Amino acid sequence: MTMRIARKGIRAMVFGLTMLVLLAPGGTVSDAADGWRLQVRSAATVAGPVVLLGEVAEPMGRMDERTWDSLSRIKLWKASDRPGRVVVVSRAKLREIFRFYMGDQAKRLILPSQMAVQTGGKAVSGPELRSRVVGFLTARATAMNGEAEIRDVQTPMHFFLASDSDRLELSMDDPLEPGRVKVQLRGITPDGRVMKRSVATAFLNIWKTVPSAAMPLNRLERLSRDKVSFTRVNLAYHPDVWDGTGGPWRMKRSLGRGQPITMQHIEALPAVERGETVDLIYKGRRIHLTIKAEALGEARIGQQVAVRNLQSKRTVMGTVVGDDQVMVR
Repeated sequence: MTMRIARKGIRAMVFGLTMLVLLAPGGTVSDAADGWRLQVRSAATVAGPVVLLGEVAEPMGRMDERTWDSLSRIKLWKASDRPGRVVVVSRAKLREIFRFYMGDQAKRLILPSQMAVQTGGKAVSGPELRSRVVGFLTARATAMNGEAEIRDVQTPMHFFLASDSDRLELSMDDPLEPGRVKVQLRGITPDGRVMKRSVATAFLNIWKTVPSAAMPLNRLERLSRDKVSFTRVNLAYHPDVWDGTGGPWRMKRSLGRGQPITMQHIEALPAVERGETVDLIYKGRRIHLTIKAEALGEARIGQQVAVRNLQSKRTVMGTVVGDDQVMVR
């Protein structure tokens, strides 16, 4: 215990003497650096064999290059001799370690909740991961022709690459859609091998102006241009909105005024509707006759429907061959 205390005192004294030299008149540190502070990174990589202050911290506020160059070279503890191994240190432990190596100067350090350190490779911090995810999603959201808004981004606290030559690749397994999305994070070697995987998530809002009901619309009511207005909605909560094309349409269910029209609210008009007057076509080898009839049901092209001959009042079954056209062979 006595030797440990002695070593601690010696290391702190060496650091203190170093700072005295740097801050003394004629030293390399400017007067503006007397109030220096350092932000300790939450994720860092070290080259070894000894951890340098510049590998695990960065200056806060004003500090000239000469000052930081001197501080960054200050030696701290021995680095792990196992490349690629990640060691996670809590804030309490960090405070103890820096006090051991830096003495009272440790009060100038701003400590994260924890720090992960790897020997060799590269570290991608949580804020950088978040920035990469936002940029990745923003670029892809432009194809959705709306105003993109990305929120609630959740990423790992850090992502370590085993080698300086490895790269971080972002991808998606599914097509991008509004709402909760998942982004795959992969550490890729130069020859394309996946060495590490993780996942980030985010919520994608897409604001867009879409067709809406200009008035209350009832079930089975035909949808015409005068019954449609437009409103701005978030597609994350209205994923199946009608794009205003196709048709003719009718209401599949009732809809209130100002509400967006979705594909669940509308359906294609049948070629024949109940009560409509249709052309009843008799077609045989030697006869081709068209008369008027009343549709007793509704049907689409290719389906059968009962119709009543308006002249004979006779009911027959025919096949719908077109809009308001029923054929009997």
